[in-house]
Amino acid sequence: MALVTRRWIMKTIVFLPEFRSISGSRSLPRDLIESRDGRDLDKVLASSGTIQILPREAVRVFGTARKAIETTLLAKGTRFFGGFLVSEENAGDVQKSLEKIQSAVLEARSKLANNLPRILEDRIAEAPEWEDVIRKSAPSQADIEESVSFGWIKTPVNLADPEIKQVLKGNPLHIKIAKEMSQMASTYLGRPLGSGKRGIPGLGTLKAIQAKARALAFLDGRFSGLDEAIKVIIDGTGSGGPAAGMTVLGVLKVLSDPKAVLEFDSEEAGALLPEETESPVAAVSDPAPDVQSVEDPEPDSAIEAAEEDNDMEDEHPSFIPQPAKTSRIPDWTF
Repeated sequence: MALVTRRWIMKTIVFLPEFRSISGSRSLPRDLIESRDGRDLDKVLASSGTIQILPREAVRVFGTARKAIETTLLAKGTRFFGGFLVSEENAGDVQKSLEKIQSAVLEARSKLANNLPRILEDRIAEAPEWEDVIRKSAPSQADIEESVSFGWIKTPVNLADPEIKQVLKGNPLHIKIAKEMSQMASTYLGRPLGSGKRGIPGLGTLKAIQAKARALAFLDGRFSGLDEAIKVIIDGTGSGGPAAGMTVLGVLKVLSDPKAVLEFDSEEAGALLPEETESPVAAVSDPAPDVQSVEDPEPDSAIEAAEEDNDMEDEHPSFIPQPAKTSRIPDWTF
C-alpha cells in the first residue's frame, strides 16, 4: 500500500502555456532611417530601428497578462522542461486562474480590434507627419484577432519514471525551486522603498514564498520545514511594529540565498523573532521602515499583481513560443 501511495504522489501535472500578442511596434523602414527627412522620431517613440504604431497604452494589457501567466504558474509550481510543474492537488486551482487570464486576454483583444479605427486616428493626430507610415504599417482588425491568443496544454507526468529521474539528476527540482524562492526574496529586497501598500514590509512576499513551499512540499520534505518556519515568523510578528518589519525583511534577506532556503527551519526562525525592545534581525538586515510604511501588495489575482508591477511589456519569457510571421500579417515586433 505504501508503494502505491508513493507512486501516486510522484504523479504531477505540467502546464505548457502558449501566449501570442502584439507590441504595437514594427521595424522602421530602412529608407526612412537613412533618409533623415526631418521627421521627429520621438513623436512615434522610434528607437533601435523600430517604430511604435499603436500607443503603448493600447497594448499594455497584453504585457500585464504575460506576466500574470508566469506569476500564476510559479505561485504553486516550478519551471519544468519548458513548462510548469504543479501537484495534482493544485492543478484545478491553477487551471481556474489561467481561465480568468484567458478571458481577460480575449476581452482585451476584442476591445482593441473594435476600437482600432479610433486608436489609429488618435495616433495620426499626435504625429501627422507620420501618417503614411502609420497607415501602411498598422494591423487590421483581422490581424489582431489572428495575432492575439492564449491557451495551454495540460499533461500528467510521473516523476518516478526512470528517464525523468535520470534527467533530473543533473538539475534537481529542489535546487530549481530554491532558486525561484530566493529570487522572490531578492526581487522584493531590490525594490525601492515606498512601493506597495501599507503594512509590515515584505510580509506579502514572505507569505507568497510560504504558499509556494506548501504547494511543492510533496517534492521535498525541506519545503514542508520551510513552510513551518515561515509560519513561526508570521505568527511571531503579532500586530506589527518596527521590530516586526525588521524581522520579516531580515528573513527575506536570509532567504535570498538558495542554500538558506533549503536549510531554514523552525528553530532558526524562532531565534530570529524580535524581543520586546529590540529585534535580533537588525544585525543581518538593513534598517526597515516602520510598520506604517508601505508594504508589498497582496492582490486578489495574478492579473492585479501584474498590474502593480507591469514591467514586462517588451519581455518575452522563453516558455512562451512566439508566433510565426506570415505574408498576411505585418512585420510586427512581438
